[in-house]
Amino acid sequence: MKIQIIYIGRDKKNHHSDVEQLYLKRLQKYLKVDLTSLRPQKHSAKLSSGEIKRMEADQFMAELHESNAVILLDELGDTVDSQAFSHLIQSKMTQSVRKLIFIIGGAYGIGDSLKRRYPRMIRLSSLTFSHHLARVVLLEQLYRAFTILNNEPYHNS
Repeated sequence: MKIQIIYIGRDKKNHHSDVEQLYLKRLQKYLKVDLTSLRPQKHSAKLSSGEIKRMEADQFMAELHESNAVILLDELGDTVDSQAFSHLIQSKMTQSVRKLIFIIGGAYGIGDSLKRRYPRMIRLSSLTFSHHLARVVLLEQLYRAFTILNNEPYHNS
């Protein structure tokens, strides 16, 4: 299985890139993880937040294929702990999912059309994170999930 993280955002001024690279390197032991950046819509007085979310949803849809398993990261998603997250990853692997995609929305969140098409949503926290930090948290949790699945001493339960 491959994992792809698709997000809206620019990578300029990513103060978390060293940590992001650390977890990407650690995850190589288990599987390939790709990061895909999509250009954010320019904010203007002419566009409402709903229109921006709709345009960004179209960008995400252009990156997705029917065979992909997709999980949206959204503040309204299910709260899962690290154990449950590792079981979610394991279930995708046992379902022989070839590519698991995590979507991180832009500043206004994820558009409704994407939520209707891909209803599986989880939340990283009740707090709101920048897309840079959200990626680091997700990568760390992916690494933690694989150490849990492989009975390796990283997660203390």
